[in-house]
Amino acid sequence: MYDLPITDHHKLSENRFTNHFLGRVTIEKGAAYLNFRKDSIVQELMHRLKYGGKFFIGVFLGKMAAKHVSEVDYFEDIDLIIPVPLHQIKESIRGYNQCEAFAKGISEYSHIPYRLDILLKIKNTTSQTKKSRIQRIENVEKSFQVKTDMDLNNQHILLVDDVVTTGATLEACALALKKTFPSIKISMYTIAIANE
Repeated sequence: MYDLPITDHHKLSENRFTNHFLGRVTIEKGAAYLNFRKDSIVQELMHRLKYGGKFFIGVFLGKMAAKHVSEVDYFEDIDLIIPVPLHQIKESIRGYNQCEAFAKGISEYSHIPYRLDILLKIKNTTSQTKKSRIQRIENVEKSFQVKTDMDLNNQHILLVDDVVTTGATLEACALALKKTFPSIKISMYTIAIANE
């Protein structure tokens, strides 16, 4: 814990995280818990969470991340947490959605419910890892669909993901939600943010 590169994004209304979305999609607030660097402890944690079957790492990081931002009431007025979904094929291979683990940890700490049945990934996209910003946007464009009977207009949701690099995935999710619910408010929180 002592060696984790924790950010202070939650203390600033405009920060390195929110800058990803300027002019692209309106968000209430946005932050990442950790800074991600190659060959770091964060990369090791993320690798074990995503590919090593260690669901509990995501839950643990969710609780720690929620505790970290609780000092500034980051979750005040958040009605619901929605993790970025995986396509069902990828989730069946991996065994779970790592973003769900993070959402579960935040939910357990904050007592805000999370839902897995609102946002669906309908297109099984290729990995974003080695793609440019433009390629990432094209890769996830129209990949997400809202499928719910709930009315989320005038609700404030927290969209959570594992790592934000260009913001393309979160942007696509936010746009899908805003298309269905024009008056929805969206904030974002991720485990980590990649170095530029």
